[in-house]
Amino acid sequence: MTETKVSAIEVLQAGPFSLREVAIKEFAEFFDSILEQNALSAEQQTALGESIKTSIERRDQVGAFLARIDAEADALKKEEARLATRRRSFERIREIFEDSLHAQLANWGVTRVEGHKYSFIVKKNPPKVNITDENQIPSEFITYTPTISKASIKDALQEGKEVPGCELVQGTRLEIK
Repeated sequence: MTETKVSAIEVLQAGPFSLREVAIKEFAEFFDSILEQNALSAEQQTALGESIKTSIERRDQVGAFLARIDAEADALKKEEARLATRRRSFERIREIFEDSLHAQLANWGVTRVEGHKYSFIVKKNPPKVNITDENQIPSEFITYTPTISKASIKDALQEGKEVPGCELVQGTRLEIK
């Protein structure tokens, strides 16, 4: 089955759409294609480079676009944080209710109460280890995981020392002001 690309004009002619709806659809497809390929295509990169090379206004437009993307991402981060806080509140309320029900059933000496749709059952948990004094634990039960200190390696390399298997690299980044 061959997929044919439909132009914005054809979409407008095909139904009662507003120009805004068509633009939103076209932009969504464009952004989806960028995300899908995880980069701009070679043609898109060239076009972007040419656009900022040709005029100051285009540079400002690209800068404004990137600022808008940052603003959208920041707004979503704040909303995610707000929703996470709200989710934690609901989880805490559930935990408080469950702890209270558990304590009440234990006080009554009851292990099961049933309703029409839900039952409340007190069950034993699987056994778990409770460490009372870490210093008394034999070494055979202690595992150590080595960690690499990149900061120490960087300091050593900057001092001119050789660290086998490591090198100091310095790339570049784009700063937009």
